[in-house]
Amino acid sequence: MRIGIFVITPGRRGGGPETYEIELVRALARNDKRNEYVIYCTHPEAVGAIGVQQENVRYRVLQPKSRFVSIPVTLPAMLVKDGVDFFHATMVPPPIATKPYLLSILCYSNWSHPEFYQSNVVRRLNALLNIGVKKAKYLLCISGHLRDNMHNLKHVPRERLALTYMGVGPEFEPKPRDQAAAFLAEKYGIRSPYILFVGQQQERKNIFRVIDAYAGFRRRTGSDARLVLVGRPDEPGAIRDAIERHGLQSMVTRIRYIPHRELPELYSAAEMFVFPSLWEGFGIPILESMACGTVVVTSNVTCLPEVAGDAAVIANPESVEEICDGMVRLAQDGSYRTDLIHRGLERAKLFTWDNCASATREMYARMSD
Repeated sequence: MRIGIFVITPGRRGGGPETYEIELVRALARNDKRNEYVIYCTHPEAVGAIGVQQENVRYRVLQPKSRFVSIPVTLPAMLVKDGVDFFHATMVPPPIATKPYLLSILCYSNWSHPEFYQSNVVRRLNALLNIGVKKAKYLLCISGHLRDNMHNLKHVPRERLALTYMGVGPEFEPKPRDQAAAFLAEKYGIRSPYILFVGQQQERKNIFRVIDAYAGFRRRTGSDARLVLVGRPDEPGAIRDAIERHGLQSMVTRIRYIPHRELPELYSAAEMFVFPSLWEGFGIPILESMACGTVVVTSNVTCLPEVAGDAAVIANPESVEEICDGMVRLAQDGSYRTDLIHRGLERAKLFTWDNCASATREMYARMSD
């Protein structure tokens, strides 16, 4: 078969969606030398970010640069010109499709909580996704929670829904702690010990309660561990104000971006990873942290208990006290901490990009039925 894959985020520092699109293409290429793949990108940086160069994989960079033209006009034309049998839209579909397609569903908060997004962005996003929900032959859901939402709330028949969990790469493994700490101190000025948060610093990620819980943790334990926030801030002024309100200016380090290849060191040197998100489609960072041997505090909502299993502290994300309680227990209960480290290492092994690609290829095979 000749299969098109339409990607949006590679090369754009797109967080979890970028990781998904890059790692899925890499795993498909690694495990499938028989089918042809045509990767449709919205900008040339995506080619290098994906980095796959082999005979059965080729790239098409859509022109013009404006996505308001290239997605609705250029992409449908190129799908026909290239003679693909079908295509896979890994984030959003074009408004008009000239070939059958599958659509990945990466989140539901764009429908359930549009207030988490800029209004003009979520309007365009939902317009395209609503088309995809109706027109795609199959919807690939990255968690059981998403699959249930698509069935129960969007009324999509279960036979059109597939479960294709995201994964964690083999590069995420425990790194020597002293070496990782020294590297981070030299390159980023991150001083150990520290508590870590990774993700877009926005309301959906619960960033303000993370700061509040950290302040409570310091009061209750007297810990000298810093708080390291890694990710692009949506409201930098409001986050700064929250830090200043607690008098934590000298104890919080904020970094907009750390390359994917350096994240294993970042996780490995952390005392704990705190990720009490209000809404996630999957939650890759909690598995990345577990794979690096770092304990996790996460939420009891959406897909996060499904992904974390019994390998993390699970807290109500709307309760600063519960988040703080989890942090305190991890700092003070050594046997519990050790148990979670072992559980986390085993849990992370269940989710691989090769498994994701295998489940995706099963759906590709069904496209030709």
